Amino acid sequence: MPFPPPDSPVAPPPPLGMVRVARRILQVEDLFSETCRRDCYCLKCQRAFCSHCCGFHHGHTNWGGDMVVRVGLDAAGGHPVFPTHTAGGGHRIPRPIAEEIAAEDYTSRLARDAFCLHCGRAFCAAVCSHHHHDHSSEGIPADAAVLRVEERGGRICVRCAGTEWWAPHMDVALGDPVHVGEDERGQYYELLPVLRFERGSCLRCGGAVPRLPSTFCSDLCNQAHHRETEERRRRREARHAALASGAVQQQLRQLSISS
Repeated sequence: MPFPPPDSPVAPPPPLGMVRVARRILQVEDLFSETCRRDCYCLKCQRAFCSHCCGFHHGHTNWGGDMVVRVGLDAAGGHPVFPTHTAGGGHRIPRPIAEEIAAEDYTSRLARDAFCLHCGRAFCAAVCSHHHHDHSSEGIPADAAVLRVEERGGRICVRCAGTEWWAPHMDVALGDPVHVGEDERGQYYELLPVLRFERGSCLRCGGAVPRLPSTFCSDLCNQAHHRETEERRRRREARHAALASGAVQQQLRQLSISS
């Protein structure tokens, strides 16, 4: 099972304050129970999109009008309801464009399977594959702030190879792996469950916290949580060291066979 090399080039991480806010959102907010659907069409980009996932990508104000057409669903059968005029300028939509709008899929439910550390938003990666481009101008390399999310055994999990820049900053919010495997490129990954808790309750024991924004009910729980986090970190480092050592040994064996 190949273990991937460290990401290259290595970019400086975003401010840690941003990561702390994002991981708190991931732990507390109910982000993934709802699904999305394509509920809009952008006249400029000529594509349907989900207003939750990437609505802010299509605010083309420099074009002098509202370029977004909203598509609702009727109450009777859940069929798309197509407007005949644009929302902003009130212009009638030409028939060829109306046909293009109607050809898109507005009814399929889309699972939210990604999370952006920069904006703290869960979204559907298939619909909003260009999500990360909005943040590349702020010192975050393309796609580096987007976490891949899966459900495993009823728990929300983050897919992690162990070499991502955010891994050591997110481990306080992620548990031990519930699954390990290989991705489509044959590289090792782990599914790490999100350690969720309710706002106003202790992250470790679930008891009431004395005041917000505290996350622990007592110093005892706080200290125990940090010990447990450090133990998970040591286990993770040991796993990855063993994988890296095994990959090196395999490469050496292949070299000896070929020579």
